[in-house]
Amino acid sequence: MTGSSGQAAPTVTGPPPASGPATVIVGSGNAGLAAAVRLSQRGVPAILVEKNARLGGQLHLSGGAFSAAGTRRQAARGIQDSPAEHYADVLRISHGTATAPLVRLATEHAATAVDWLDALGFPFVDECPAIVRGHEPYGRARTYWGAHPRNGGAAILETLLPHLDRAVVEVRTGEQVVEILTETGTGAPRVTGIRTIGPAGERVVPATTVIMATGGYAASRELLAQLQPRYAQALVGCLPHATGDGHRMLMDLGVPMTGQDTYLPTMGMIEDPDSPGYAFPLTRARLVVDANARLPWEIWVNAHGERFVDETGLSPDHRERALLRQPELSMWGIWNEAALRHAPSSPIGPDWTAEQVRAEAAAGRWLHRADSVAELARMVGLPPAALSRTLAGYATDQPDPFGRTYRPDPLTEPPFYAVRTTGAMLLSRGGPVVDELLRPVTTSGASVEGLHAIGELLGMGQFSGDAFAGGMSVGPALTFGVWIADRLAEQRQQAPAR
Repeated sequence: MTGSSGQAAPTVTGPPPASGPATVIVGSGNAGLAAAVRLSQRGVPAILVEKNARLGGQLHLSGGAFSAAGTRRQAARGIQDSPAEHYADVLRISHGTATAPLVRLATEHAATAVDWLDALGFPFVDECPAIVRGHEPYGRARTYWGAHPRNGGAAILETLLPHLDRAVVEVRTGEQVVEILTETGTGAPRVTGIRTIGPAGERVVPATTVIMATGGYAASRELLAQLQPRYAQALVGCLPHATGDGHRMLMDLGVPMTGQDTYLPTMGMIEDPDSPGYAFPLTRARLVVDANARLPWEIWVNAHGERFVDETGLSPDHRERALLRQPELSMWGIWNEAALRHAPSSPIGPDWTAEQVRAEAAAGRWLHRADSVAELARMVGLPPAALSRTLAGYATDQPDPFGRTYRPDPLTEPPFYAVRTTGAMLLSRGGPVVDELLRPVTTSGASVEGLHAIGELLGMGQFSGDAFAGGMSVGPALTFGVWIADRLAEQRQQAPAR
């Protein structure tokens, strides 16, 4: 038996399960945890390996929205919908650039996963299913999320964890998988186990089935530079453990990546001055950019001090593509005191008060205040003359060159405020080429038997293409976790007795 490097596998330092080679799940985020819970419900022994000390992956940060058509909740509300319509909507929103077979598989089985989560007691918010406009909207109300004081991902996590039967699924935390072991023989490559490093040292776990649910690579500057070099300067918007471990191991097996060229920035995120390169969590501080939620009083300017888009436009896709063309993926939100005094809500979300904005601006770490446009420009590193021309034009140009009609204040009276926001990488876009059973496919065209890839490992680009289709990261992760677990359980039931 050899590993992905072709070297002889190390000696087993931890005993395999009494029944022989195991089913192993690598990663305990949305996809891996769903698979583990479903397997435990169906009585299929497995080992869940997680490199972090706690389970949950990005669910600790995620908004947790997912989409599905044909659910019980839709039927109860008289919403006529189908997986075929969901599939068509995703392809429309993605401009036909998503991986169609994966989108079809995800949308066909999404309702099963959502109804399963419903049966587990998931705390849906009352308005679900809904049409959500933070991304390009679907044609039907098919997006769901949970009520939780911290974030929607925590609602998923706290629903799943109580149903994980640890008498069936062994949980190993603080243990990192560093290699997928395979053998080739005369046929297609076949998984034989994994190699891990953890508290017990290095060990090999024999396995006939390995479910890779290792998440994305958005926190790895190395992989960003390798897979998405044009946008490696994007802010990291995810938790720092998203280092692309699964991507590296699959590439070592000769599995090519796809979808990595479909990047679109997450807008409004603000760099944390205490963690350069990383953004504040969206639940802490952000520039509100969704005009569907709040019509802005401010303007947005690029590094040249110039506006580049209608800030009040209702199309998320349009503004995201506009930011994609700006230097360093950066823009500055500019407003004055009138916005804090008279606007229904402040430019900083979620739910920052005017007093909080003023106090943070007085500190001057990431939010800035000045008594003149020239002073503000020097403070934040924008060309003073250009910014002055931009603000003067905004106050006087009729019609607005970008088509903006909502201009409640001319932005002429000081004091002025500014915050820099940079396009962020919440979700990595690239992932392995897989077949219809979610088995990674090598450059030779061979599927790796016994190996399956699910969750963000597959890449946002495969499910949303060059756009953001609502609920098509959490949704397919949950769906494929349930789907692959059910397939394995059914195969086990159909296997001849020994």
